[in-house]
Amino acid sequence: MEGAGASFFSHAAELATREMDSAHEEPELPSAIQDLVQRLEGQGEPITQLPNLRHPEFREFFPKEAPSTIIGWRSQVRLRVLEAIGSCNTLEILDVGKICGYRVSTLTASEWEVVLRGFRSSTVLKKIIVGWLDDSDADKESLCFQLGRILNSSSVTELKLEASVSARCLLNLASGLRGRSDSKLESLDVVGVSLRDPSAVKYVADMINSAPLLETLRLGGYWLDMEYETVGILSQALIQSLALKEFTLEGRGKWAGRLLLKALAGDDRNRSIERLRLLYVEGLGDWLRELLISNPSLKEVELQRLVMEPEQAHQLGEAIRDNAIATTILVSFGSKFDEYWESVEALARSASSEVNDPTLEIIVHVRSEGEVMLSLNLLGRVLRGEITSMKSLSILHYQDRPESILSINGKAGETCVLKRLGLIRLSEDVWKGVWKDLLLCLRGNFSLTHLDLSNTWLDEETFRDMMGLLQVNLSLQEINVSRTSWARDGKAALIQEALKQNEKRAAYMSVFREAGLAFGDAKAGRLFLCGSPLAGKTRLRQTLMRIVEGKSWIGNKWKELFRTKGIEVEYLQNDDKRQISIWDLAGQEIFRTLQTVLFPQSNNFCVFLFVYSSFCENTSSKKEDSCFRTELEEWMSFITSSSRVTGHNRPQVLVVISHKDKIKSSSLTWAHSIVKDVNQRFAKFVDLHPIQECFHVDARRKKQVIDLKDYIFEIFDKLLSEKSPRVPQLCSQISFRLVKKIKENRSCPIWLRQNFIEFCDPILTEFISSSSAFANDHSRILNSIVSYLNDAGSIVYIPTLSYIIVDPNWLTNTLLGELVALGQKFHAQEHESKSHSSYSSKDGFVSESVFVGLIEEFLGKLPHGQKGVDRDVIENILIHLDLCFKVEDTSQFYFIPSFIPEHASTEVQKPQELADVKPKAWKRRVETSKFVGIRIQCQDGKTMSLTAAFFPRFEVILKIVLEN
Repeated sequence: MEGAGASFFSHAAELATREMDSAHEEPELPSAIQDLVQRLEGQGEPITQLPNLRHPEFREFFPKEAPSTIIGWRSQVRLRVLEAIGSCNTLEILDVGKICGYRVSTLTASEWEVVLRGFRSSTVLKKIIVGWLDDSDADKESLCFQLGRILNSSSVTELKLEASVSARCLLNLASGLRGRSDSKLESLDVVGVSLRDPSAVKYVADMINSAPLLETLRLGGYWLDMEYETVGILSQALIQSLALKEFTLEGRGKWAGRLLLKALAGDDRNRSIERLRLLYVEGLGDWLRELLISNPSLKEVELQRLVMEPEQAHQLGEAIRDNAIATTILVSFGSKFDEYWESVEALARSASSEVNDPTLEIIVHVRSEGEVMLSLNLLGRVLRGEITSMKSLSILHYQDRPESILSINGKAGETCVLKRLGLIRLSEDVWKGVWKDLLLCLRGNFSLTHLDLSNTWLDEETFRDMMGLLQVNLSLQEINVSRTSWARDGKAALIQEALKQNEKRAAYMSVFREAGLAFGDAKAGRLFLCGSPLAGKTRLRQTLMRIVEGKSWIGNKWKELFRTKGIEVEYLQNDDKRQISIWDLAGQEIFRTLQTVLFPQSNNFCVFLFVYSSFCENTSSKKEDSCFRTELEEWMSFITSSSRVTGHNRPQVLVVISHKDKIKSSSLTWAHSIVKDVNQRFAKFVDLHPIQECFHVDARRKKQVIDLKDYIFEIFDKLLSEKSPRVPQLCSQISFRLVKKIKENRSCPIWLRQNFIEFCDPILTEFISSSSAFANDHSRILNSIVSYLNDAGSIVYIPTLSYIIVDPNWLTNTLLGELVALGQKFHAQEHESKSHSSYSSKDGFVSESVFVGLIEEFLGKLPHGQKGVDRDVIENILIHLDLCFKVEDTSQFYFIPSFIPEHASTEVQKPQELADVKPKAWKRRVETSKFVGIRIQCQDGKTMSLTAAFFPRFEVILKIVLEN
């Protein structure tokens, strides 16, 4: 072994004996050299792998030519760098080629000794790489001798040998491993090696046998011929490698089949290998089928650049379908797809099964227009459900070609089993021919979870389609748009946000599919009425109810209506075809906190009617046109700030001008221009519809509201059928029957979970087959039903509470709306009083006695016989909605910032009232206080607003955090 290394050191002189050229003054060292040496010596950022020393910034000291050309001060600098490398204690990767420029002879004997000696005892070094080397066998053998010494004594876990080396090189490496019983080597790559010499194979087998922790092995090279005895030596090493998990074999030759059968097929063969990768292996034939059938440990098999006749592919597919144990079989076909597409289809069709899960993952590379068409035809059959063996299909396109068409033939993809789809490097023409049909298919697809569009041509229209798709397709979990325009302009982030928002809905929808429930178009939606006080929102809601359900109110005979408190919720039900919940938002600012808290947190679409009156609240005087802009912008900011819907299916906003009976002219020209301007400002976040004639109404008159009702229903029909996920018919029935039951009897707005289960059980029996696994245990499906009904607005479910609020109007109006109103009245009365309780203040704190008094006053207003509501229930709801914080100290206080009194708007206050208005001061509860300043602002100041409604919730949450 010593002789093997001697020739390496015989052709150069020692650096230490070189003399410095005294005729020239030393120039300043390049910054790249200074930075490298400092990092190698532990100064600055730790270095884990070396840069390529043949890069221009180092070339003056490490040229391509022989080291004899380096003299004078350059030789000293060169030595300093090499010494720093040898003594560095942070290098985890040793890449020989980066040091010598892939020529061993560019370093002298002593230089290699300086570089490598420090690695022999390294506890940090993890990986050694030997790439292609342009040297004599003697030079490479000497290098391998040095590396063998490192393997014998260091902590190396990975050795990658990609050079063409002799059998003696392999002997030198194997000797280093063989002499160490506690080798930590876990990964070994031996590629590019000529193994025609039986002794070379023997040394590779020695390396395998000397690494008891070896988990990953890759063998490849020039192995055209291998003797039977040699195959036996290598196969025996594989059998005895008990820790081996992944085996990659590259090369052409008939011996490959013999090796794999001897090593892996049969009872006494290797049973630790779970992943087998075969690259460029020829003549797979019968032995591959036998291997797939007989080895129970194989979980993944990868066949790269597969070449196989259609008949053989058909037989292989049958073996995969009927007997294969592996759960994933990846097949990659190389170029000339037009020559082997029949084999691809034969494999995919024969492996298809109506019983077994899909196992095939297929990758095809296409160039010509004909190949593109063939690959898309294959994709069409997969998406139509004609081929069910594939769980992944990737089409890689390398060249621009004319338009291609993906044929779906009207099928929406419900029977497709594909889980991963890659359409990579598609040109503009090809993409335009594929996308629309693919989009149609993905709308009804429940199997696809990963979509790879990397390096593909993508435009703005495709993005809008994609965001709309994510509103209805909850199965997609990952969309890769790397190296596209979307990755550069922020669209990729919006896609990720939409996928994240879909996660919760996808979780409960997957339970419905697992139960085998029938799905249909969504039937439940929400309509929000917003606007200033006395704009006519409640009148409009009641007229809509009269039109749809024939409902009437005694209050219609009264000149004035009671003002809405919080949010009033009612349901428009058209048999079992449609169920629209109307959320009538109170116009007063004091309720804005509640409306923010109770705003839908799901990614479902929302429709808003902004109702505007051209007249002042309590007078008949007409407002200035600028008031319309101001109010519209305020509510648009509220909608934008509160909505979670992103992308194509933005909140839909309709502007309704009320009190038509008071306006002499029916022209809305003044409003059109304002709506157009506001729409441009909020175009990325909200769809503000242009004003139409039917949007100008007297909210009391059915005839004037009918056209508006029809327009609203048309929007909902389109959104529910085209822009919403399909939902189980079971959920639609439960929602419909629950709402109907609550309408008939509102005495019990809160149900214990057991009451809800008893209500649902008979309906579940109707929809779930007696043979289903869910027939006897309804727990999982009931959890999913609760989540769906909460998202749809049919119930309000707070996970931390043990009951379900089945009447949302009770929560939003009867309870929270009334409590805020009571609190305001309480503070107003206190403001007028000359005496103040020591337990009350204007800073949101009230004493326990005051809080209890408010709750008792509220409970006294409840209808006689209402069940399930007491002080503890109300307190828990307030706390869990972050509307209340209980201060535990010597005397209990409740922090309820929503009870802070609000002054009336200047529009409705009388001059004498304005004169009395004074700034509200916050009183300190202790004399010594510490203050921390925090600046809070909206990220987007143009389209979002930070109103007073934000601060009460922020205060409660902040106090909870500080308390914890």
